[in-house]
Amino acid sequence: MLGVIAIHIGSIALTNPYPNIWLIGILEILSRYSVPAFFFLSAFGLFYNHPLTQSFSYLEYIKKRLKTVLIPYLAWSLFYLLYTATISHQVQLLYPLAILKSLWYGLGMYHLYFLVILLWFYLLMPVWRYLLTYINQYPRLIMPLLFISNVLFNYYSSYIWITPAHSFWHDAIAYRLNYLIFHYLFIFLFGAFVATHWQIVLHWLHQHGKLLCFAQLVTTAGMISAYLGVMHAWHYDPLSAVFTIHQLSPIGMCYTVSTLLFCLYIWECHTFPPFWHTFFQRLGDASYPIYLIHPLFLSMGTGLLNHYHIIPSTRYILLLYVSITLLSYIYASILGKISLPSFLRLCLQGK
Repeated sequence: MLGVIAIHIGSIALTNPYPNIWLIGILEILSRYSVPAFFFLSAFGLFYNHPLTQSFSYLEYIKKRLKTVLIPYLAWSLFYLLYTATISHQVQLLYPLAILKSLWYGLGMYHLYFLVILLWFYLLMPVWRYLLTYINQYPRLIMPLLFISNVLFNYYSSYIWITPAHSFWHDAIAYRLNYLIFHYLFIFLFGAFVATHWQIVLHWLHQHGKLLCFAQLVTTAGMISAYLGVMHAWHYDPLSAVFTIHQLSPIGMCYTVSTLLFCLYIWECHTFPPFWHTFFQRLGDASYPIYLIHPLFLSMGTGLLNHYHIIPSTRYILLLYVSITLLSYIYASILGKISLPSFLRLCLQGK
């Protein structure tokens, strides 16, 4: 969640005529793993709680998932559409066809597309269970092939696939990143695989700490080198560099897998003071409401910067990051303590 907020704050830092490229490198490049990390964690949770060895009721499962994802998605999409239409004076955003398009492609606000992809993953759960059963028979062959195939697909989608100017499928192609699950297929199934073989994976993490640290160092250096390289060699500006070196780029996918394994190694194979366990537990419990609300606070924060003609320098960006995170966490904490009608709580909190 902290990484997702960093990415969105980074878009504000990019509006500076002379942005701090190292700050951009942290906010917009190194934080990119956090987007696929959500799909990894979602799959991990699904298959940890619904292992292949136990009976699976699709109707009970999908009823619960639609309740916790679809209803908040619809509620927040409509809220953000109304909010955007109001502050931008674009009443056409509230036309029925415009609303349907926004809901289908996750256009209500820039962060809501994640829930669209997640819903497709949830709906196709029987497919993933079948595939995972097959993967478990030949994991050393299928997982690398799946990773390579996903890298090739994402490369084509990111750098080669051009949206036709006049086509019946224009919107479907233009917004493909907002709903096509194939972009995150490997990372989702990887999360499912790790959950299914958690004890084996945990043992492997304990045995390969040095390798994981080395891989993290190499992939992090690769991300930063690629980011700086396209600006130096191809004379890209920081915005173009960010659009080029992202989580779906080849180095981005390697960095994501490395970072996920490295974080698991650090968290599961080392001892931390109780404070950090409490801190991350509370942050994790509040992550869904934080995710849903933080663009609203970010919009207000950037509105203040624009109103007072403040250039988003490094100190203001850092202040904005801390403020948005704290306000979102306070909102989530208050929401968890006050008494609300069950449906309203479901819309606001997802539970």
